[in-house]
Amino acid sequence: MWGKFWRRLLKDPYLMTRLPHSLEPKIIFKPRPTKESPDAKDECYIAAWRNYDDNGKLIYKSVVCSINKHGRLGAYTKTKKALLEANKMNLEILEFMGRLSSIDLK
Repeated sequence: MWGKFWRRLLKDPYLMTRLPHSLEPKIIFKPRPTKESPDAKDECYIAAWRNYDDNGKLIYKSVVCSINKHGRLGAYTKTKKALLEANKMNLEILEFMGRLSSIDLK
């Protein structure tokens, strides 16, 4: 069933736990207080992922893009590209698992 990915799964037993459930950016409301409006919030897309350094320590990385500044499509595209770039080594297996729709963003 797993075909060409089987050797990779056997070599790396924790691969399945490290794969993301989804490669879609999420919408968050980031606080942007001003003197006039201390409770103001800015709608943003966020792309968050994890990397490991050479010592095996976990590093959290993210890209946040404002919808007001870049527009909804621009912010989505920028964060989606960041997620695809962060997971480029696993794109083929994610597509096989059905966690990635094959949309080309160039």
